[in-house]
Amino acid sequence: MNALFTLTLALLLFGAPPEVKSPRQPHPLAPSLPQLTDEEEEELDRIIDRFIQADIGLLRGTEAQKARADFEKLGPEATFALIRGLNRAAKIEHSCPAVLIAKKLGRILGSTTDVELLDFARENIGLGVGRSRHEGVLRELRLACSLRRGRIAASAGGGAAVGPKPPRAMTVTELAEAAGSERGQRLKEVLIELEQRRGDEVIAALGTAAASYEGDIRQLARDLLTRHLARQPAAVLKEKLKDDRAEVRRAAALIIGVREPRLAGDLIELLADSEESVRAAAHQALVRLSRGVDFGPRPNAGTAEQEAAIKKWREWWARQAGR
Repeated sequence: MNALFTLTLALLLFGAPPEVKSPRQPHPLAPSLPQLTDEEEEELDRIIDRFIQADIGLLRGTEAQKARADFEKLGPEATFALIRGLNRAAKIEHSCPAVLIAKKLGRILGSTTDVELLDFARENIGLGVGRSRHEGVLRELRLACSLRRGRIAASAGGGAAVGPKPPRAMTVTELAEAAGSERGQRLKEVLIELEQRRGDEVIAALGTAAASYEGDIRQLARDLLTRHLARQPAAVLKEKLKDDRAEVRRAAALIIGVREPRLAGDLIELLADSEESVRAAAHQALVRLSRGVDFGPRPNAGTAEQEAAIKKWREWWARQAGR
């Protein structure tokens, strides 16, 4: 890459004085964004790939620091490259790169008024990924695009004369979108109807609602999520222990503690979960399944105590398997 190209890309992405900015044609797929050259798009891909490598430990030291700094500087112009990078990262088992890219994309898409960009993002996020531990993150980001698009349409007066559909007449996707935008009694009715439907989108929307609201709405969403997961087979519960949403992991752990002793071993890793509520649920479930045996850890325990507790629980589980 020659010095002139590097300077041009740096000025576009990271800002330049008004007098040296060159006019750009709008992107044909998203008028709010400038159309970049193929070389500029390739450089954005390289920046994002190096960030992924740094985040999973393939780059270290000053190289990793620079890769993270370059990634943080990316702005809306990198939206298409970020979508490509998210899809690549979603195929990797490491959780952080995909989640961090999704958060950056979420901030960009959550502030845009470009409905064509939102449509493109909704259609392409997760494209070609297949089954992934990050399905929840991808689904939530697509849902956020739909919600943002709906708010833009509402603010422009679109559909103002048409009354809202009753929840029973709404599709699962419509209910999931409404769960993120409705309030009050209408929101409660949407959540109650949503819980009676089927599919991963139901679990995702209820998990998001349980994490997004407060007070009686949060408790209702938690209760509905628990009720819904309680009807699922053991294989689904096991899968949801690795869900990206803490509320889903928490609810799955609690249900396993009540009815799935064969999955006790799968709960042990959650004792070191990043969320205290999930750690507490896994601990509670293990104590229940062990009929009162308690190897810890205590609430808000440090890493050393968590690791010691996990070791003891693994030894306990190995003894159960040998019976």
